[in-house]
Amino acid sequence: MSIYDIRSETKGITSNVKQIMGEKGVSIVTLSNETKLSTKIIERARTDKIKLCKLETLAIIAKGLNVKTKDLFDE
Repeated sequence: MSIYDIRSETKGITSNVKQIMGEKGVSIVTLSNETKLSTKIIERARTDKIKLCKLETLAIIAKGLNVKTKDLFDE
């Protein structure tokens, strides 16, 4: 079994980033400018692909949204 197989089997992780951004009125471009992360990374974090983001990246997004990293996703 490869890492790609294991990743595809990882279920149950859902992103709260889109919801938090909506509640705070923060756009993808605004968060990208604030965090210096690409819009592509922000878009990934807003979907089920959040599980592919590095913890460090999630910490940067959390800081940009003024929330805790653990608030960005649910298991």
